Amino acid sequence: MNSKKTVTSIIVIVVILGVLAFQYVNQTGPFQNNAVDTSSAPQNTEKVHVTRVVDGDTLVAQNGRNEQLKVRLIGVDTPETVKPNTPVQPYGKEASDYTKAQLTNKDVYLEYDKEKEDRYGRTLAYVWIGEKTMFNEQLVKKGLAREKYYSPNGKYRDVFEKAEDIAKEKHVNIWS
Repeated sequence: MNSKKTVTSIIVIVVILGVLAFQYVNQTGPFQNNAVDTSSAPQNTEKVHVTRVVDGDTLVAQNGRNEQLKVRLIGVDTPETVKPNTPVQPYGKEASDYTKAQLTNKDVYLEYDKEKEDRYGRTLAYVWIGEKTMFNEQLVKKGLAREKYYSPNGKYRDVFEKAEDIAKEKHVNIWS
């Protein structure tokens, strides 16, 4: 009788471990990742060519229809370098130089959120480099931008908040 209970217990434990292993491998059940994946560009993107960088969070690009777009990165705010009547802010030049080095004369992908233009007529977008890396997130991780939420565009807000926390912990650039 005792050995029957032991065998039954072992079988139940093996089945439970098997189910948990299956869920772990397939990222389901308690192992499901609800975070937004930024490891590859989303389906709904537009390929553009960056012709000029204005500052750390604004650029000029040309789309496939030969239209020129002034693009403002969603969810981030870099220190000012070109705002009229405003002095160049600390790390503004570094943010601008980094954006120029990473994006000038490169093809990137624009992903739009709920609101596609701001009140100044700029295109609002998440910028993806080579379909794998979201540039907006990289700026925040490197401490060259702050997370800045402008309603209603908040698809990756939690991603930017986490990136800012990492930059603060590492005391990089604007957080030094």
